[in-house]
Amino acid sequence: MRVAVLNPMFGKDFTKSARWFARSRGRVQRHPDYLATAAGVLELNGHELLFMDSQAMNMPTPELIEKHLNDFKPDMTVYQATTPSIYADIESARLCKEAVGGMHVMVGPHVSAEAESTLRASDGAVDAVARHEFDYILRDLAGGTSIQDCKGVSYMDGDVYKENLDMPYIEDLDELPFPAWHHLDMNNYKDGAKLFPFVTAITGRGCRYRCSYCQIPQVMNGHTYRTHSVERVVDEMEYDKKIIPGLREVMFEDDTLTMRIARERLQLLCEEIIRRDLKLSWSANARVDLNDLETLRLMKRSGCRMLCVGFEFGDQKILNNTKKGTTIDQMYTFAENAAKAKLRIHGCFMVGGPEESRETALKTIKMSKELKIDTAQFTGVVAYPGTSYYEWAKKDGALIPKDWRDWVTDDYEQAPTINLDNLSNDEINELVDIGLREFYLRPTQMLRMLKNISSWSDVKAKYHGLRSFFGYFLGNGRKNFVGFTGNN
Repeated sequence: MRVAVLNPMFGKDFTKSARWFARSRGRVQRHPDYLATAAGVLELNGHELLFMDSQAMNMPTPELIEKHLNDFKPDMTVYQATTPSIYADIESARLCKEAVGGMHVMVGPHVSAEAESTLRASDGAVDAVARHEFDYILRDLAGGTSIQDCKGVSYMDGDVYKENLDMPYIEDLDELPFPAWHHLDMNNYKDGAKLFPFVTAITGRGCRYRCSYCQIPQVMNGHTYRTHSVERVVDEMEYDKKIIPGLREVMFEDDTLTMRIARERLQLLCEEIIRRDLKLSWSANARVDLNDLETLRLMKRSGCRMLCVGFEFGDQKILNNTKKGTTIDQMYTFAENAAKAKLRIHGCFMVGGPEESRETALKTIKMSKELKIDTAQFTGVVAYPGTSYYEWAKKDGALIPKDWRDWVTDDYEQAPTINLDNLSNDEINELVDIGLREFYLRPTQMLRMLKNISSWSDVKAKYHGLRSFFGYFLGNGRKNFVGFTGNN
């Protein structure tokens, strides 16, 4: 079968593959890693593949159809969809279906949580939704299994919504091929916190933690932790280095690479990278309960350069309310030990947990400046369908949007999704911007970032980050520097 796997464009520089679906303040563009793995599964099973990340290319769907789809003439077309882009994604499916016919399938967290509303809104443009983990659902559909008989599929039978049994989660992830990166241009993916060019990798799926706002485990991959073998992970790193010219860094996008129960596997992974003398920098998401100095030093020896760390909130009550499962003390201990291990830390901070107030949010901003970290991002918590945070916001009357498009602004920036009793959506936006300004516009922070520049890749990454930072504040009329206290 001829299969087109598409990440259709919504808005300029919008990010459809990140945890927050928006045009990010840092103008980050992330690789469609799960989609690339599913594309690899289709190719492995003998299907002819067209894999296009139109969003990363800022290529509108009519142009995509004219330049690529009309010539390819797919039998099945797959679309990655998100909450704010869902109507545009449906329109892309409609245009493609009119142009080339065939079967049209949507994947992603939004359509997994809102399969029926998606199918009804599509009015026939989308034939099926592949819910949750979609690799083998697409394989089976492309292999000839009917929509009515394929596990994991939702569809319409006339006016009646039908939902087949779930497709079981993939137990042995080593069965999966490497992501189909050879179809994409790695120059389209930018992130000021990473060396360029970089690529993402997923070494495990599922997360045992229950953070209320985190959509991927709740909607897509579940809470059972499944992993690639250490050897398979390093094999993929070697493969990426071979096919991506000048590759400088691999970013492990797992939710749980560093969690306590996986600590031995993490150590074995570091030892395998060292044994193969890979000479490739890597970064990873990390939790603050990784406070073992010896493990951090082993990570550094194996090529770990940077950790993206979910500190989230500077108030213990808000951490507890979002079921984060960490403590303020762990944050300071982790940051101290990571600095001793000479690892760079990118801190992730949020505003808008249940019972958040201006006072608790300012504690988060204050903590971000006290921690020994190198870069930071601030965001309002987003209530995405399928999460317990979304259900709480609806039940509590805190949810703002009345329509899926309202999840982002007219400029595709993240829009506030909640109004709290003690904190309005305008105040949340203001505090996010204050956090960014107060963290970065400090002489001590600027000096730290200058000292961290050690290569041309660092220069390019920091230039992208700096341009994005000022572009966000100066180009979007965000009250610019009102509210900046200048405190160090």
